[in-house]
Amino acid sequence: MTMSTENTKGRTAMTPAELAKRLPNLEVLELLGSGGMGVVYKGRQPLLDRLVAIKVIRPELDTDSTFQERFLREGRALAKLRHPFIVTVFDIQQAEDLYCLVMEYVEGASLRQLLHAGDGSITERRTLDYVPQITDALQHAHEAGVVHRDIKPENILVDNRGRIRLVDFGLATLFGPTAPPRAPDDDRVAGTLRYMAPEQISMPNSVDHRADIYATGVVFYEMLSHEVPGPDRVPPSSRAGTDPRIDPIVMRAIEKDRNLRYQEARLMHLDVNKLARTPETSLRIDQYIPAPPEQVFAAWVVPTQMADWYAPTDDFAPTIGQVDPQVGGTYRITMYPPGAAEPHVLSGQYCKFDAPRTLSFTWAHEPLKPGWTETQVTVDFQPSGDGTNLVLTHERFRSEPERRDHANGWRGCLGRLSHKFGG
Repeated sequence: MTMSTENTKGRTAMTPAELAKRLPNLEVLELLGSGGMGVVYKGRQPLLDRLVAIKVIRPELDTDSTFQERFLREGRALAKLRHPFIVTVFDIQQAEDLYCLVMEYVEGASLRQLLHAGDGSITERRTLDYVPQITDALQHAHEAGVVHRDIKPENILVDNRGRIRLVDFGLATLFGPTAPPRAPDDDRVAGTLRYMAPEQISMPNSVDHRADIYATGVVFYEMLSHEVPGPDRVPPSSRAGTDPRIDPIVMRAIEKDRNLRYQEARLMHLDVNKLARTPETSLRIDQYIPAPPEQVFAAWVVPTQMADWYAPTDDFAPTIGQVDPQVGGTYRITMYPPGAAEPHVLSGQYCKFDAPRTLSFTWAHEPLKPGWTETQVTVDFQPSGDGTNLVLTHERFRSEPERRDHANGWRGCLGRLSHKFGG
């Protein structure tokens, strides 16, 4: 996503060289683009050898204290959130009167760019892959008391692995019993008109998380039909011939009365997943483990225990697990197949970490195999007598060989896990 230097209201965004002089601890490589409040550059942290996105306030706004405060609030809101489907903020820096956010660099395109590409990349199947990631990210943000207020295709990035990132929390506000007093800026009409819930216009001082659910419904509709819903509220299947089973989900999300919408993003997530998890794109394995959920859960996240079972067959060498066991934390699994010159390496991030009930994480090979994308695994640990009924769901496959290969691998792993506990 490379754009030319932009001139706005007579003031020109800094060139990468000019910005680099203000931020000597960062390399500034190129200008990526600009949004309503900020200009974004591609950069690099040389000491960490890490690519980053650098966001600064638009030049015509950098002396406006209101926009400076909103910019800082964006950084603080993102700092509250750590999730695979939300862009990560690494740092907020200040150089005299210049503030900048140093964030995760996402190699990919915005959903808007993909919609405009006209190459058919946003199919119904891809839509059913992307929407659960959006709702998963929103549920995490809402549980942290953060409302985005500007969900739209421009603020949804899709990386080269097929993973979603929510970006641009510049209009975010906090809600809930522990939220600080509302700033004056929280009570003004804010958002992008075509994606704004009615209450964002009629009563902006009482906007809550359900406005994000409305906007997600509009984006869902647009991905299916390539247009936003009109005043007649015609279901997307009538516009684009999509699966009519999707219609009730979309239409409930875009109810004008927020009390009639999904009241939580997770509820919308559950309904979408019922349609997204098909025999062609997902697998489910049930395995009884003769140990209580607490012990079985630990076997998934304690490296010394993972070494005993986290490989398809007994002739693998002991697996090496590296884990940061928390939402947004990373893991890396290294398996050593018999006779292979190189190990099999898998990695990802935790999406949900609810011990000892549920574990969910992204899953991808290193390096990613040609034609494969990142997938997602969810493991539920259900008490069953003195043991655990483990339910593993692996989803978002785009090829049958990939799905079949993983099904065989997981059956072997779970059989070894059961054996570890005496099964």
